[in-house]
Amino acid sequence: MSDFPLVSVIIPVYNGEKYLLESLESVLHQTYPNIEIIVVDDCSTDNGAGLIAALDADNIIVLRNDTNSGVSASRNKAIRSAKGKYIAFMDADDVSLPHRIECQVNFLEDNSEFGLLSSAYQTFEEDLLSGKKSLKQLPCNPDEIAAQLLFQCVICCPAAMLRGSLVQEHELYFDESLSMCEDWDLWYRVSQVSRVSNVEDVLVYYRKHSNNSSRKRTEMYRSKIRLIQRSFRDYGGCVDSLFNGDLYIKSDPAFGLFVEQVEQLANNNRIEKWFGDKEAVKACAYVLYEIYKTNVDVLGNSAYDHLRKSWLYQYMDISRKHRIKYYLRSKFSG
Repeated sequence: MSDFPLVSVIIPVYNGEKYLLESLESVLHQTYPNIEIIVVDDCSTDNGAGLIAALDADNIIVLRNDTNSGVSASRNKAIRSAKGKYIAFMDADDVSLPHRIECQVNFLEDNSEFGLLSSAYQTFEEDLLSGKKSLKQLPCNPDEIAAQLLFQCVICCPAAMLRGSLVQEHELYFDESLSMCEDWDLWYRVSQVSRVSNVEDVLVYYRKHSNNSSRKRTEMYRSKIRLIQRSFRDYGGCVDSLFNGDLYIKSDPAFGLFVEQVEQLANNNRIEKWFGDKEAVKACAYVLYEIYKTNVDVLGNSAYDHLRKSWLYQYMDISRKHRIKYYLRSKFSG
């Protein structure tokens, strides 16, 4: 590459000094030469600021929030101050491989129709060298990704790189009202105006923590359902009334209606051609099974009957073990 367009790497941090240095050094040691690193300190009380100062790196910019504002507001603050042609995201406890930025810039420079790119990633527990690792592959086909983003997040946020011009053109910022899934929400909106892809190679190590509380799991579930409901509304359906105040399916008849709505969306796609038929069917089969297995303990065996009778059942990517598992749960619940 003859030119090296500026890349703004955004790292929000709140009391993250334990892992911050490792994360920053992985960006500082990239093979790509033209990077600014924007760290947004969300009112930390630890020594993260001292660690950054000790690095004495002239391409690190530190912004500080006046009040603890959360990850979405912190990222938005950095996006508004970013000067880069491309905006890369990182978390303060994750690690980028040395060629990450170079690989992504080369792709986006060569493929102007793409506005967002992430990659496969490898999770690890606590310590990068000794922690248990797991490879996470993501779809690379942009048509498949666009359809799947209706109902699930298939973009890795700390591996994501966004074309900066899209932000200004389409006001693509994180939704600060969302406490969870704010990245999925943004990637979905990006996919409405641009093509999106993933790199097959692992470009990021993603640190897993053991402090995933039941409260966080509940918030995550509710955010997921709200975004799923939004996708139905965007494409001519509405399933809002089928869920109760806690965002679980209200009843067995409500699940039957949900099945009908999912089937209708898949059928409408064949007429409207929003997505490829195969990709839309796969996405609809996925959300139908996800809602089934989340609600099976309450709905019972009749929910399985609804699921099994749907023409989408044959397209569900479910192992035999899990089919049996949730069938048995439906038999002894409800």
